[in-house]
Amino acid sequence: MQHIEIDDHIIAYKYLSAIQSKGTLLFIHGSGGDHHKWDAQMNELPPDFTGVAIDLPGHGVSPGPILESVDAAAVLVSKIPSLLNLPRPVFLAGHSMGAAIAMTIAMDYGKNIDGLLLIGAGSRLRVLPAILEALRAGQKDPAFLKICFAPDTPEYIIDAELSSFQQVAAEVLYSDFSACDQFDRSKDLAKINIPVLLIVGELDKMTPVKYSQFLHDHITASELVIIPQAGHYVMLEKAPETNRAIADFITR
Repeated sequence: MQHIEIDDHIIAYKYLSAIQSKGTLLFIHGSGGDHHKWDAQMNELPPDFTGVAIDLPGHGVSPGPILESVDAAAVLVSKIPSLLNLPRPVFLAGHSMGAAIAMTIAMDYGKNIDGLLLIGAGSRLRVLPAILEALRAGQKDPAFLKICFAPDTPEYIIDAELSSFQQVAAEVLYSDFSACDQFDRSKDLAKINIPVLLIVGELDKMTPVKYSQFLHDHITASELVIIPQAGHYVMLEKAPETNRAIADFITR
């Protein structure tokens, strides 16, 4: 892992460089996640593309403090392409909260961004009050994570995520879910004027297909891919299908 300092924050990131790069995929994880959520995508990058997968502050091996809003994360992440001199075109790939960060960058700070890959996304990301209350009290229920997966997801994938979930502090999850709960850019989607790929699992209960359909209906240059028999963690559950959709989109 490499590190970069941005506005008094240290961002850890994994960097895979192509010799003669045709562009860059910059991956942003979701709530309670880290760069490992993108291992299947970083290991199968489209030919001649550079890949960068980050740990947001307070996640993975990036030290805190944790960012308290999607906008604060967007400000920080938006500076990475120019600071690392990433080869253009630069595509932001975000999952769930990471997709919210990517959308915010495109709407408000997007001069260095050429396209978006939004996975398990929504223009608003409300969280059940009971979940927020439990996390604020320091309680986290691993059973909650199981509803994020399609019923036929291999047990080893679910077990790996449950193990990862157990290692994330409740205060980190509370901060992330609170940031999601406050996120609502439903009226601003017309500001996104770059190509967008929307990927969603057919059985996603966290950000259901109708969320991505809404985005598709309100973002002019968007494409929607619904992956069968996949839940919220579609990039883990159906990695080959996700990777194929990404490659088809960015290599045209």
